Amino acid sequence: PPPMLSTPLYWMRRKASLPLLCRRMSSKAGGDAFLSGSSRGSMAYLNGEWKLHEECSIPLDDQSFRYGYGAFDTLRTFNGKIFRPDAHIRRFQKTLKAVALPQPFSDEEWIALLQECADRNEGIREKWGDHWISVRVSPNTVIIEAQPIPWSQRAHLYRDGAKVSTPSIRRTPPECLPPRAKLHQYVNQILGDLEVKGNDPEAWSVMLDTRGYVSEGKSYNFFIVTNDGKIKTARPNFVLEGVARLTVLECAKDVGIQAEECDYDLHEVYQASEAFITATSLCVLPVKSVNGRALSGGVPGPVTKKLQAAYSGMAGLDLVQQYLDHLG
Repeated sequence: PPPMLSTPLYWMRRKASLPLLCRRMSSKAGGDAFLSGSSRGSMAYLNGEWKLHEECSIPLDDQSFRYGYGAFDTLRTFNGKIFRPDAHIRRFQKTLKAVALPQPFSDEEWIALLQECADRNEGIREKWGDHWISVRVSPNTVIIEAQPIPWSQRAHLYRDGAKVSTPSIRRTPPECLPPRAKLHQYVNQILGDLEVKGNDPEAWSVMLDTRGYVSEGKSYNFFIVTNDGKIKTARPNFVLEGVARLTVLECAKDVGIQAEECDYDLHEVYQASEAFITATSLCVLPVKSVNGRALSGGVPGPVTKKLQAAYSGMAGLDLVQQYLDHLG
């Protein structure tokens, strides 16, 4: 096992454990949630061993389970190969260092383990399609697992666009918790998401920060397209620097779209011609309305389409068509 797992307390309590099942509650809203046990049959890495997902367990004294003291990162595959693992692992290592969690492996070792997880689950990729690969670390646990992406639940959004709403709950400010660290501290975003979905189960939550500026969603970044064709997104010191967000900014530069990381509020959002969400599995998801107000630029609009095409070029497949192929 990694060095930090070799403590007497860990091994004394190792048999007292909880099943490592993917406990995601089913949701109609965007389909980014799963019923418990959805990863059954997949292979997962747990503290130095590869096991069937349903045979894994975590200790009851795990600090992430008890107190939320843990970090994670989630990647995805395109045709079985992990997309931009170097960028994900750089961010992950920075997160571990920022909150004084163990760093049991080098970047190269992490990337090799992540790809091994993808390779070990290649046999079920035909059933799932490309999947998420997640890595999680707490003071006494290391997990790498594969999870299915909800293709069919999300497919219509690439044709029709997503509805975005802003909850009254504000995003935790950086004075209280570092937003650039990807931690097991999602209650703030979950409460915002619950409020939004309580009003409209199909809406996607995008939070404002405590200053009134647009922040981010539960697990995704948000962009607007101005009437002169520029894109804007929140400054990185107030949101998680998503790898999909980074990819879009690079794509924008490549195709000649001006991008700005800045503070902007709902007044500017309501003037926008287009908007979109970025996330590891979503890549570039078009938005059709914000707080019930339709955007004028179409779904997807021309700038969003251009960025989807550029992103697809980097990924090596048509990301939009991959979703549309799952329309019922």
